[in-house]
Amino acid sequence: MYLAFVVVASLLSFGAQLASWPSGRWEGKIRIPERELDIMVDIAATAAGIWIGSMSVPLSTSIDVPLGSISIEGSVIRFTAALPKKASFEGSLTDSGLAGTVTSIDGRAPFELVRRGDPRVVVPPPSTALPKQFAGAWEGTLDNGGRATKIDVTLSSAPDGTATGILAAAGTDIPITTVTIAGAELRFESRAVSGTYAGTLGPAGEIAGDWTQKSVRIPLILRRVPDANK
Repeated sequence: MYLAFVVVASLLSFGAQLASWPSGRWEGKIRIPERELDIMVDIAATAAGIWIGSMSVPLSTSIDVPLGSISIEGSVIRFTAALPKKASFEGSLTDSGLAGTVTSIDGRAPFELVRRGDPRVVVPPPSTALPKQFAGAWEGTLDNGGRATKIDVTLSSAPDGTATGILAAAGTDIPITTVTIAGAELRFESRAVSGTYAGTLGPAGEIAGDWTQKSVRIPLILRRVPDANK
């Protein structure tokens, strides 16, 4: 009798999870070799039935990173996130939570998540259109206490005409989450590294501004990269 009760209770619990699947806040770990990485994943559906989500790695700079390519097939979910390197997640609903594998350029590792309540997806603000004077490749140098880091920024138009971009530093391409432009003012955010840039396009064609990462603000002047074809 007790065993039957346990089985029924387990089935009811699994059924309740499946009914709200995969909406919720999910917390757990990626079990990479020699250490575990805490993660939080929020997934919800919009009024139009479109799945959206965000992900944070609390002990890193990757906070509220938007999820991409979310797909649901039965009890299986797939999504991607820039942490800052692109990582692809595939997991299945179990009677105790969500378990699966994350794959990136560094390899594969198992992850396990448990639902901890309602979703709290942090949606980034929409990007604006990209004016011609901002489009293209830019470069600059961050001087952080005598340590110079070359920065490359490429701004381009998405199919819908809004601005999108890639930030490259130390050999890593980092997606820019949001680009907003108002007149001569440029602002972009990369949630993968908790960084923002705000600058002004001047008459000399340079963008003078500041890169802010957490509580550190560093001046950064972006200059257009010469077109090799001209």
